[in-house]
Amino acid sequence: MKWTYIRDQLLISGPSMLRYAYYRTVASIKKNASPKFSIVVPCYNNPQFLKNTVHSIAAQTLPPTSVVFVNDGSFSNTAEVITHSSSFLKKNNIKTITVNQKNKGVAAARNTGINEAEGEWIIPLDYDDTIAPRYIERCSDIIRTRPNVQFIYPHSLKTNTKDTYWIPRSGLFHSILERCLYPAFSAFNKNLWLTVGGYDVSHPLGMDDWDFFIKIVMSQAQCCRLPFFMGTWRGHDMNETHTARRNWKCGRAMIVTLSYKWRNRDETIAALEAITDMSGEVIKRLQQKVHLFPTHPYPYMWLALVYKKQKKLDQAIQFARKAKALDPSNWLMAHVAKMIA
Repeated sequence: MKWTYIRDQLLISGPSMLRYAYYRTVASIKKNASPKFSIVVPCYNNPQFLKNTVHSIAAQTLPPTSVVFVNDGSFSNTAEVITHSSSFLKKNNIKTITVNQKNKGVAAARNTGINEAEGEWIIPLDYDDTIAPRYIERCSDIIRTRPNVQFIYPHSLKTNTKDTYWIPRSGLFHSILERCLYPAFSAFNKNLWLTVGGYDVSHPLGMDDWDFFIKIVMSQAQCCRLPFFMGTWRGHDMNETHTARRNWKCGRAMIVTLSYKWRNRDETIAALEAITDMSGEVIKRLQQKVHLFPTHPYPYMWLALVYKKQKKLDQAIQFARKAKALDPSNWLMAHVAKMIA
């Protein structure tokens, strides 16, 4: 581990702990109403993990206003497990909402669930992750003391079949363009989600949370670090993390193009070359994106780059023109269309 990383954690975590102690004290004195939280749980197959997720929700010392389950076109017995999970939460006096949709991916499922959520604050919680019992309570302490805060991010724990390890989260916001700094279950105000345009459904490798966090940081929203390990995310062969790792170079390049507004032109253009090297697995996913979201320009642009390399020039030109037509003010779309024509 690099000394600079250790130094950054010591310099940031210490003050963060002191600040939270202050928030907790002020919140206990004010005794003002706690904000309402909704937890959104996108579900797609592998329901064996959902029981632990639901039990972690029921264990909250400050219960959520509602829990929204989004069945994202699962083909296993997921619907049955969601029904049992919903009944369990209702017995614990937690309202539940279940939404069924055809399979569109985790970003679209999150957006659907947030649209249905009743709380003013949102915690997106994947079906195979868990949160610590005091997570909502501690978020509430911060919000009651700092009503202008819009985004709260905790430390997290990663567990997989081989080992378990802690992941301290950096407070160095400028690093968000280089790596995803925050866990997927970070809490945010629903109005902030609306302001930044929600989760982008274009990315084929489940890296939409990174793009979402970039938009939050770059919007200059009020962010706050919660200096405790408040959740666990599970690594296993069936989740998107492994798919992203197999295709990391291409996936990161796509993030660069999505966030082109905050990057220099040379970096963005250089990312296009990495995208052309995408695997067949990614190409298939992008083709599905074009079918599911025909008004989103990025899947067309990314596929145009691949088709050009494959010497499918007619398809490349068609897709590049389509991308440009869908987003005519985006200089990157115009650049790709000119490059392929």
